[in-house]
Amino acid sequence: MAYSYFAFLDVMGYRYYLKKDERDGTEIFKEKLITSYRVFEQVELGTLHHKSISDSIFMSSPNNIVDFLKVVKNVYLEFLENGLLIRGGIAYNKHFESTHITYSHALTDAYNLESSKSIFPRILIHKSVIAKLKNESQGEAKSQELKSLIDQKLILKCGENYQLHTLDSSNWGKTYVAARRIYLENIDAINEDPKLIEYHTWLQNYLFHFQSKRNKQVKYIKNFELLE
Repeated sequence: MAYSYFAFLDVMGYRYYLKKDERDGTEIFKEKLITSYRVFEQVELGTLHHKSISDSIFMSSPNNIVDFLKVVKNVYLEFLENGLLIRGGIAYNKHFESTHITYSHALTDAYNLESSKSIFPRILIHKSVIAKLKNESQGEAKSQELKSLIDQKLILKCGENYQLHTLDSSNWGKTYVAARRIYLENIDAINEDPKLIEYHTWLQNYLFHFQSKRNKQVKYIKNFELLE
């Protein structure tokens, strides 16, 4: 059976937004999803397969991890721009898909990574991906794909985990504006749920860890405030 890179992505807050639309008599969430999914119309990676079911997005490609990660990064940023956060996992393993069935160890690995370790609005990368790239390297000479990933700063190491690095100098400002807008638009619901506060605080911390010295944007979440 062939091997493939596989991304399992979860649209965070899916049920909340559905209920909000139902309560308010709107279809705002549906329009956000439609607009966000248009990102796939711009994909130039011919080997990419993708589909979605409910709050889940499945993406796979048998080769070219660099372009695959760039596509996943663009999907993450497009959803964020449209007011939706994504969490996910990416793995490399055996994968079979036809019109009627999907039989995939890669999907299972990616799903397990997303559901057990991603936690925050981030996309973790399974160690199998890194192991493959290192195995293709010879001694100190890194493989071309691994070198490209390093040069393009597409992967971060967070403790023992690897993460898709979605920020760069060209998108930091737009990402900040989008993340801040999502927080402020849903601030009442977020402040009632410690988990949601944790998710948004993580995203803010990620943003400001990579803030350039010239950038004067300020944090939008106040973690501790004295009672007045």
